[in-house]
Amino acid sequence: MSSETSQTPATSVPADARGGLWSRSFLGLLVTQALGAVNDNMFRWLVVPISKDLIGEENVAVALSAGLACFVLPYILLAAPAGYLADRFSKRSVIVGCKVAEVVIMALGVAAILVGNLYLMFAIVALMGMQSALFGPSKLGSIPEIVRSDRISAANGLIGMTTVVAVVVGSVSGNLLYGCTTLTGPDGALHVAPTWWGAALALLGVAVAGLSASLLIARLRSADPQRAFPFNAAGQTVRDLGLLWSHRPLLRAALGCAAFWALGALAQMNIDVSVRELGAGQADVGIWLAVLSLGVGVGSVLAGIWSAGRVELGIVSLGAAGIAVSAMLLFAVPQPEGNMLSAAYFWSCVWLFMLGASAGLYNIPIQAFLQHRSPEKSIGSILAASNFLAFSAMLGAAGLFWLSNTVLGLSARQIFLLLGIGTVPVFLYVVWLLPGPTLRFLVWLLSHTIYRVRVRGGKNVPRQGGALLVANHLSWLDGVLLILYSPRPLRMVVFADYLDKWWFRWFAKDLGAIPIKPGKRSVVRSIETAREALREGDLVGIFPEGRLTRTGHVEEFRPGFLAMLKDADVPVVPIHLGGLWGSIFSYERGKLLWKWPRRWPYRISIVIGPPIDKPADAEQVRRAVASLGDQP
Repeated sequence: MSSETSQTPATSVPADARGGLWSRSFLGLLVTQALGAVNDNMFRWLVVPISKDLIGEENVAVALSAGLACFVLPYILLAAPAGYLADRFSKRSVIVGCKVAEVVIMALGVAAILVGNLYLMFAIVALMGMQSALFGPSKLGSIPEIVRSDRISAANGLIGMTTVVAVVVGSVSGNLLYGCTTLTGPDGALHVAPTWWGAALALLGVAVAGLSASLLIARLRSADPQRAFPFNAAGQTVRDLGLLWSHRPLLRAALGCAAFWALGALAQMNIDVSVRELGAGQADVGIWLAVLSLGVGVGSVLAGIWSAGRVELGIVSLGAAGIAVSAMLLFAVPQPEGNMLSAAYFWSCVWLFMLGASAGLYNIPIQAFLQHRSPEKSIGSILAASNFLAFSAMLGAAGLFWLSNTVLGLSARQIFLLLGIGTVPVFLYVVWLLPGPTLRFLVWLLSHTIYRVRVRGGKNVPRQGGALLVANHLSWLDGVLLILYSPRPLRMVVFADYLDKWWFRWFAKDLGAIPIKPGKRSVVRSIETAREALREGDLVGIFPEGRLTRTGHVEEFRPGFLAMLKDADVPVVPIHLGGLWGSIFSYERGKLLWKWPRRWPYRISIVIGPPIDKPADAEQVRRAVASLGDQP
């Protein structure tokens, strides 16, 4: 994964033809995928408890693992054809075709339940998996073709939220339909209940509604009409994986998605065992699944909001940390022992919700990154390869769950502990890989908690090409705030002494900081580095005062920054920072840090003035910065 997010999104549709989140096409896609997720989960959670009755309670882990495996295996086997369909044909046509298939499959599913054949029911689960596998790349690949690039993260957040709501509805409905579809006769055998038609109406009705919604999606062009069918599916999957491997940032994102889906599969199966250990009924499984899934929905929406129109990978670190902590806390909660109103039961639901919310925060930025950065003509192949990894991980999670619960005899709480411990390396790797975005996002959270920041004049920063951003220096956080609120990546000039601290050096390197320290040779080297960055079209930021102000006013500007403009042909953009004087990070009251803040929250202004071409001297720039502070 990379912190660069300003590239043009991969799409075969012109930018002016794409719409927003309220366009008919996106709403049609939203409803279509949500109803598909309802049916996937409703049918699977109807079949799983029936299979548990047929094979016996002692083989619950086998039933859960088999149900997941039947649904997931088609995703692995059909990864190449799914990618082919998404690239070769209009994604809209593929989506509509999958919805037609869903209606037929649900009719067969009802027949399988009436027959009461376990193998036939699992075969229908596999058919649903096949339909969903073919649907996936076209669904995700169509998002950047339907919505504008600045709405991709928000669109993924909505897709994630509605999918989660659909999972909740499907999981709860499936477990409830189980009660009205089967009954145990006087002979102890399992029979079809007279009210079986309720399940048939629900399954077929949702499928037909999904087909109708898919027709709202506008026609989309084929991304690669010349692509040949992958008759050697295994070979094509290998080539798709090779393509993904050649794009290392996308590969890391795909592995991150795989970790998310493996976590979700393990947590779902473990919930069923948790409720069984509690002594509760099958309907309570749906409630716990709903709590987990609602958490994922909330996390997905928050990720979309916090991304603020861009792909914000810094959120991934917070999500990974939340997953690890929440899973470990689930282990720490005492067993409720059948009392559904106990404090332990309440806290179990709280940490399940937090686990889901953390998973949503973790997954949405990664998914948006995959869509945003995939090459135009091969987005279907990239997403197919990503799906292959994700569902291989889910299949592995099914095997791991069977091993942990059946062979090793671990309890549900112990499995949650293992899940939390296993997520810690993922968190550490994400922080190591994305130190800059992680720090930027954490400061963003801090700035929205302690500070209320208002930015004016953002359009004065050139959208492309180099520019030297010059600001007054009130507090220790000034540079971080400029990086955070800059519309483009910003390379700050910082004192080299800060780089002696290992933790700061790590982040500064990722953010492209330019070190400077006293000494003629050192200063010349720093000026040359900044000048070269400006020539290459980067934004460079500097505080010409050379130190934090001791008075709160804009002090004299040292003229050295003007040397950075030599032969660079870039403008100077004056910026005034206001409201930071008096914070604990300023020298107000004569000391830094060791004082109580005067107010909470601090209202901060970042006022960006018109660019100055070829300034005559440092004083002209200083006056421009100071005058911005006089604006109301």
